[in-house]
Amino acid sequence: MLSYSGAVVRGIASSLPANALRMSDPGEKLDLDKANQEHRAYVAALQNTLGAENVHVLDADDKYPDCVFVEDPVVVCNGVALMTRPGHTSRRGEGDAFLPLFERLGIKTVVMEEPACMDGGDVLFTGSEFFVGLSKRTNQAGIDVLAATFPSHPVHAVPVEAGLHLKSMMSMAAPGTIAIGCSGAAQSAKQLVSAKATSSYTFLEFADDLAANVVHVNGKILHVPAASFERSRAALAELGKLGETVQLCNEELNKVDGALTCCSVLLA
Repeated sequence: MLSYSGAVVRGIASSLPANALRMSDPGEKLDLDKANQEHRAYVAALQNTLGAENVHVLDADDKYPDCVFVEDPVVVCNGVALMTRPGHTSRRGEGDAFLPLFERLGIKTVVMEEPACMDGGDVLFTGSEFFVGLSKRTNQAGIDVLAATFPSHPVHAVPVEAGLHLKSMMSMAAPGTIAIGCSGAAQSAKQLVSAKATSSYTFLEFADDLAANVVHVNGKILHVPAASFERSRAALAELGKLGETVQLCNEELNKVDGALTCCSVLLA
């Protein structure tokens, strides 16, 4: 089982409510105070699992409204950090905040360059191979750079037919188990993952794609509350059979397309 020794998180920019990137307008403005409260609970859950000293909290930067979503500007594996070139121009530059930390931790960095682009939210690492979404934010050139950076692991492209990222509809729920949504786009992705996989996986299906985004870290599973996703209540209950579960509300960041995995980079 892949184990993690630390994580990187980042504060929420005060510019997020007014300037967040989003697929559509939810009709309800993000409450910054409530978002910070929910984010503190998220960070505390990681600290309880990994140890407070191993969860590195970067300061927010109001120049980058979406900077709390640390998953997108970097992909870390095998002691190497691939600094991505995010698909939206407003997010390029977010990764610079990671560089002093990675230097201190002895993590080698590789910088993705034009014409490649990638959001880390499209990158699903199973512990043995990568599935990478071909989406509005990630192109084939970006996938090729990731494959060259991590040659020890197979890399498979998976078109994202709808939604923001691949991990907007699937995530690792436990070793060998993929949480997957039930939308048409999610089920198409599931078929491709099954066809291309070099390892065997079990799929746990969620009626709501967003509920299928969970964080599995060292035997614990961080997930959204069933009260917010009634149709996925049964699947959320099944997570308890896979490991210790921690329920975390993420309603505010959900309004700006933010899921649980978006807010941390796990370090092995």
